This record gives sequence, structure tokens and C-alpha cells, in this order.
Amino acid sequence: MKVNYAGTVPLSTVDWRGRAAVTIFFRGCPLRCPYCQNHPYLQGLNLVKLEFVKEQIKESKPFVSAVVFSGGEPLMQKAIIPLAEFAKEMGLSIGVHTNGYYPETASEMVKRKLVDKFFIDIKAPPDDPELYGKITGFEEYESVKKKPEQVTASVIKTLGIADSCDLELELRTTLIRDFIGSKEEITSIAAWISKHMKNEELTYVLQQGIPEHSLQKNLRELRVLEREELYELGKIAKKFLKNVRIRTKESGEEIISGSV
Repeated sequence: MKVNYAGTVPLSTVDWRGRAAVTIFFRGCPLRCPYCQNHPYLQGLNLVKLEFVKEQIKESKPFVSAVVFSGGEPLMQKAIIPLAEFAKEMGLSIGVHTNGYYPETASEMVKRKLVDKFFIDIKAPPDDPELYGKITGFEEYESVKKKPEQVTASVIKTLGIADSCDLELELRTTLIRDFIGSKEEITSIAAWISKHMKNEELTYVLQQGIPEHSLQKNLRELRVLEREELYELGKIAKKFLKNVRIRTKESGEEIISGSV
């Protein structure tokens, strides 16, 4: 079996808060979010043998307690199952960064106990397919095959799978000025999560997008949302959810205090 491989961070303390992890990046993604900062990984092939990636994990084992699969979109790769099995055999916890496009693979990993934490992107309100289509590049990029209502249906299904099992769960939204992250949009996302997710211990993170690194050139000149602006948006989300954080370049990860 081959892996469409993008790279490895042998020791990461940012991909799973509170854990030292080896992070494996996969190439390929079915979406084309215009603000994507990992866009070099979105397409193309760099096929390596499964054993090569296993060796990357093995070399980091003495220094980490977890492996994180990221990308790109890791759940689009069949190799994630044998790699997760290998990581479990090594005694490592497994985290998966996903956009929610592949609920069937998420379900298989849960059933086989091959995941300990999901990090799921909620790119826009799940009940607003039109906006979700804009944020995931449906109109701009021919490579996005599913219609927005199909994408949101998959995301909602993945969220349901993650919500139905006793696993750690982080949901996150990346914010770009004048593109996604208005007060109304954050209200809609947080309200949707509050209404539809049973796991009251889940964490919702508002991430500071860096426009200059965007896939789409016309976003690169936008001014980054400041830490203070994200904090105010976090306070809006906090009205609906127990655990809300913001993540910025200036101040790292911060907890939004107060009560729901």
C-alpha cells in the first residue's frame, strides 16, 4: 500500500493541545477553501511506501504520546487505517484533523477504536449550504465535486459520529476578515453546535486565519483579524457553549472565560 505523503513534524506541541505528538501530513483534499494555508498539500502525488511512514512514527515514539493525522484531508486515504493500527500497536493515542467530508471512514475508525480525538472543521453554519459552498471553493474550483448541500450533509454526519462516542472532540472555525467570521456567522455556528451536539465537554476554537498564506490570491491582501477582535467573537460563542477558545499568532491559545 502507498501513502500520498506530504511530510512529518517529528515532535509537535501545537497539533494536540496538552500532548507531544508526531504529526503526519497527507496530500490531497476534496475541498478548496480559498483561505487554506496548507494549499501546497491539496493536490499532486508523492507516493511513498507504508513502511516509510511507519518508520517516521517509530522514530518519534520515544518522545511523544500521540500521533496526529493531518493534511490535506487524511480521511480520504485508505492508508490511514493500517497506519492507525500501527500507532495503536505502538501504544500511541490517535488524533485526526478532518473537514468532515468522509463520514464512512470516520465511522470505521471509531468502530475499530483507532481514534482518540477528532478535530473537525466547521467552516460555516452547517445549515447554510450556500455559505458553506463559498467557504469551501465550490464556485471557484472545478475540482470540488460535491454540491454544497452534499458537503454539509457529510459534515453533519461526521459530527454526529464524533458526538455519539466517548471521545475527545475539538471543533474549530478559521476566521478571515470580510470572508468568514462575522458576529452573525459565529452566532449561527455556535447556536447550531449548541442545538445539535450532545457532548457538552467539546471545545470550540476560533482560529486566526493568516490571509497572506491563502490559496486564493485576492485574500492575501486582507488585514488579519486582531487578537482583540477574535476575543470579542469568542465571547459571542461563549453565550452558547461551555468551552470556547481562541487561537492567535500573538497570544497562542486562550480560554474565553465566563458562563454560558
